[in-house]
Amino acid sequence: MLVAKVTSTVRKLYAEMLKFGVVGAIGVAADVSSSNLLWKYTGLSHTVASIGGTCVATVTAYIGNRYWVFRDRPADTRRREMAMFALISLIGLIIENSFVFVGDRVLGFHSIAAANVAKFVLGLPVAGVFRFTTSHLFVFPEAGGAGSDADPAAGPNGDDDGFSAQSPTTASAP
Repeated sequence: MLVAKVTSTVRKLYAEMLKFGVVGAIGVAADVSSSNLLWKYTGLSHTVASIGGTCVATVTAYIGNRYWVFRDRPADTRRREMAMFALISLIGLIIENSFVFVGDRVLGFHSIAAANVAKFVLGLPVAGVFRFTTSHLFVFPEAGGAGSDADPAAGPNGDDDGFSAQSPTTASAP
């Protein structure tokens, strides 16, 4: 029983991580595009332009996470969810863009290539681990709260039938 529960939990977490990665890749594409456009065509500093790109990616990520990755999570506390997402995104923004700031202002690497390396090779992976962990635990907690034994996809006897709580295939006919 314990092995089955652990296996089910690991599978579900793995699926979430994969979906989170897809949403993240789309967010990175939005971030790379907007950051590089701002770096190239505006007079903004690398750090400020990088923050602008992160903001575009943050909106993209929220939409993808809410409506795809964590769609089976309760949405009854949307204001709390959005506030937590904004707070975690702000902390992630600081983590990610501190690498750009240090590279540009402290180490003197002023090229767009250096800003891209600082942001996307160094800062993004660190911020990404932080964002996934905190999004999973605090922004989009499972029904019953973080650390709950409740599994919204589990059947009446606790078995995972593979369907989410919102799946129309689990609804009974009238």
